Amino acid sequence: MPRKATQSTDVATTPGQEVKHFTDEEIAKIRDAGFDSVAAHAVSFEEFTNSYPVIRDKRELIAVPFISLEWDFHEGDNGEFVSAVIMRRDNSLAVINDGGSGIYRQYKELTERIGRQLGPITHKGGLSTSEYWFNPDTSAISRQRPDDGGDWRKATTFYLT
Repeated sequence: MPRKATQSTDVATTPGQEVKHFTDEEIAKIRDAGFDSVAAHAVSFEEFTNSYPVIRDKRELIAVPFISLEWDFHEGDNGEFVSAVIMRRDNSLAVINDGGSGIYRQYKELTERIGRQLGPITHKGGLSTSEYWFNPDTSAISRQRPDDGGDWRKATTFYLT
């Protein structure tokens, strides 16, 4: 299916440099080759950006040593949160985001204690957790699930070790 040309003229280009695009025929060949074939020749986006992958599941850092390199505090939809750049044992860098009473609070306290938002700070035990039950209707917390018929949900707080 041919692509539609846009009429927008607000595209920024480098003066004197022509921007190359695939032709419709090239796009068809790419699609026919398939994702795995194209991925084998693709360049990683990480080579073009200063950002690091975000840890989506903090459980992967439970009891796994890492180093905090730097951290910043940001205002989000649900209040302030911390973004910390960490280094893992394989020398890869990643970002941990947290806005709760665990990691966020610990980075706040660490910042106040050392007067900076820079490491390196070693976390030999990685992350640890505390699991509990939370009722969003009453904001009540319990270590064991209450049998009162309320809307109790299992929750986890992560902590730096």
